[in-house]
Amino acid sequence: MFRNIKYQLIIIVSAIFINVGKSQVIEDTIMNIKPGMVPDVTITEKPYQSGDLTMTQNQYKMMPASFQDPARILIKYPGFSTPNDGANGIIFRGLAPETARWQLFGADIVNPNHLSNAGTANDLSTESAGGVNALSGSILGSYHFEANPAEVSKAEVISGISDMKLAPKIKSFIDLNLIGLEAGLNLSSKNENATRFKNIYAAYRYSFVGLLSQLGVNFGNEKIGYQDFTINAEVIRSSTINLNVFGTLGSSSNNFQAVSHIDSISRFKDMQDIFYKSNLAIGGAQFLWYKRGKAFQNTTIFSQRKNERRESTNERFLSTIGQPYAQFHDQIESLISSHSYFSKFTKKDVLKVGLRANGRTNDIITGRVGTPDLILSFYPYIHFSKNVTEKFKYELGSGVLYDSYSEEFTPEPFATMTYGLTKHLAIEASYRHSSQLLLPALPLRQYIDKIPRVKAHNVQLALSYILDDLNINVTGFFHQLRDLSNYVLAGIGNKESHFNIFNGSFLGYDQYLTDPVLSLKDFSRGRVFGASASVDNVFYAKNKHKFSYNVNGSLFNAEYQIPELVKEWFPGKYNYGYTSSVLLSYETNLSGTEKAKVLTLSLANHLRGGQREPVLGSEPNLSTGTIYESNSSFSTSFAPYQRLDFRVVYQPGSGKKYQHRWSIDIQNLLNRQNDGFRYYDRWLKKVILQNQLGLVPVLSYRLEW
Repeated sequence: MFRNIKYQLIIIVSAIFINVGKSQVIEDTIMNIKPGMVPDVTITEKPYQSGDLTMTQNQYKMMPASFQDPARILIKYPGFSTPNDGANGIIFRGLAPETARWQLFGADIVNPNHLSNAGTANDLSTESAGGVNALSGSILGSYHFEANPAEVSKAEVISGISDMKLAPKIKSFIDLNLIGLEAGLNLSSKNENATRFKNIYAAYRYSFVGLLSQLGVNFGNEKIGYQDFTINAEVIRSSTINLNVFGTLGSSSNNFQAVSHIDSISRFKDMQDIFYKSNLAIGGAQFLWYKRGKAFQNTTIFSQRKNERRESTNERFLSTIGQPYAQFHDQIESLISSHSYFSKFTKKDVLKVGLRANGRTNDIITGRVGTPDLILSFYPYIHFSKNVTEKFKYELGSGVLYDSYSEEFTPEPFATMTYGLTKHLAIEASYRHSSQLLLPALPLRQYIDKIPRVKAHNVQLALSYILDDLNINVTGFFHQLRDLSNYVLAGIGNKESHFNIFNGSFLGYDQYLTDPVLSLKDFSRGRVFGASASVDNVFYAKNKHKFSYNVNGSLFNAEYQIPELVKEWFPGKYNYGYTSSVLLSYETNLSGTEKAKVLTLSLANHLRGGQREPVLGSEPNLSTGTIYESNSSFSTSFAPYQRLDFRVVYQPGSGKKYQHRWSIDIQNLLNRQNDGFRYYDRWLKKVILQNQLGLVPVLSYRLEW
């Protein structure tokens, strides 16, 4: 079940977790510890535990349909899904993707994804997802999704937080594939006494989809591209101090030109010129001081995203369409985030005291174009964990969150207990109260309203059985949300209104024909309850064949109330009802020697219920701007979503100076046309169902040295 690894570079213990009384799972920070300074540690290779998920670089390099983006393979695990496979949006247990947030080295950052408009019905940027992560899997050391009930050091969490860490060191590499080019260069120096050394590396990626279009992948004749540059420098590393600085610059674009002749028009979009551009900047530093059982860490990051979108009718078709159509959307978000904590630990307990402080300007949050308001938030917290016996451990803690927008002080207690029933069987119970500021991204909302943060009680009970490489987990969960803002659309009078923040920042209505005028009506509640189960196993044959599988499923109900009907519950937009995944992999040493020629095959299937939508109107309502009945709940749904992914990786020998790797990664192997979203076509004058992406093959060659 566990592999003992003795490090000279070892992970500092800032949290100790009993796994059936046998293992320790290590958190956070890397330090250079000489042999004998601390006891050996045990690191579990099991990535999934009751909602929480930790993936190493090797996993998202090998799993199918990852495209060097760890967020894209969350759907292989219980309770996770995605609204559209054109992006890496995270749906966890039916909660909207806007409730999932991003961190780097434990500090908050803006949405770090390229093409944040990918896979959306309105073609507008989102705050939570995009086409691909600007922090490539080639430079990420680990990716962790912290699900609610989240550990108390996490703030502003409803569904979960994606926390990424850059690798301290990489091998130099060149990666050529059908999407583009990626290259990284590592330079390191080490002094003679081996107590201090520096690692510095940089990576650049340039991508396009032209070659995929030649292979028949339909991107609608759009020119799509992105590029990013990341640098990571370890300025100081010693037995007591570590200082690391890092930065990422990225840009992406998605441009569409109108067709040249009227005979080529098949839809309204063919007459439009559309320009989209996004720029991303992330930069920061992480400082760590360590001295025998004590540690202090600070991570401070500045991040900013700017999005521009221009859409207008080409002048060639102004007379054809009669009424020209234009939309202009600019968005800017800046965030400076600091996370500091002091921890004191022994073999049996850990005390951790910390402070999060954020300053954010965001024209999506405040609704103002020009100079947006500054929103400050502060979150002091304390956390204590103790191994009482070999079988029993508990964690207690609490934080208090304040933000200058809602002007609320919210206590956020956390507690979890783990008890080993037998040598291989353990039970864990967890609770967390949390909150998050969720405001709609709508340009004409009345922003004079006083809106509190959404609050949530989160409870989870898990049973785990671990025997060697067999891991079985069953989890029951309940999330109760309150202070959900509910809006009313101008022109519908006193009718019931389902424009509720439970369904995301666009209130569940992804596309409006005109900018709607919405005003806050009242607040409501939401809830998610259900259970998940997973079976994970690895076994070997003749010391050269490795087989592994993961089979999991989740049943849940995600629903909300509205102020007019406080005793009735309505299904949310992302109330899929169920998710299920099967992951199979096979790895073999073709040469049978230490310099192995390794072949890896992996196959993954994901199945979930259909995404929900309101009832379509008899005809589009241009006065209210929707294609749906404006007082309808999300009572209808698309067809169930199913996707089969496949990957083959061949590494022709290891242990040499140069290492080669060939791979082919195929998303949606069966070319299934899953339902995407509906939109109203102004040229055809009817509502169209847009399908998601079909088969996407990516052939790649990678050289490392």
